Formats: sequence, structure tokens, C-alpha cells
Amino acid sequence: MSYRTAADSLPKAPLPLQAASCLLAQAARDHIRANVLRARSAGEHSRNQLRRSRRMGVAARRVEAESRDMAAEVRA
Repeated sequence: MSYRTAADSLPKAPLPLQAASCLLAQAARDHIRANVLRARSAGEHSRNQLRRSRRMGVAARRVEAESRDMAAEVRA
């Protein structure tokens, strides 16, 4: 629960111009950095999916070959 105090009714003073421009510049840098990280993360995810797909394909071919060999061995 929030309570109003006497300080809440005082007029709010705006930030000094240098402080406001500093905050805006920092916010812009943070935004750019977030976009860079988001793009990098998407690229890494895509590469990870491709690697996983290749690994699964190799594993599937290996299991298929082993089962073929086992079936041939049973028939012999």
C-alpha cells in the first residue's frame, strides 16, 4: 500500500539538460546493444538447430546401418 507524503505534492523539478541528454544517450546505446544481442542470439539458435539436425541425421544413419548389419547377421 502506498501513502502520499508532503513531498509528493511538491512540484517535480525537471532534470538538468546534461543529465537528460546523458540518460537519452545511454538509453539509445542500450537499445542498440539489445538489438545486436537479439540478432546474434537468433543466428546462434539457427546454427545450433542446423548442427543438431546434422547430428541427428548421422545418428539415424548409424542406427540404420547397425540394424541392417544385425539383420544380416541373424539371417546368416
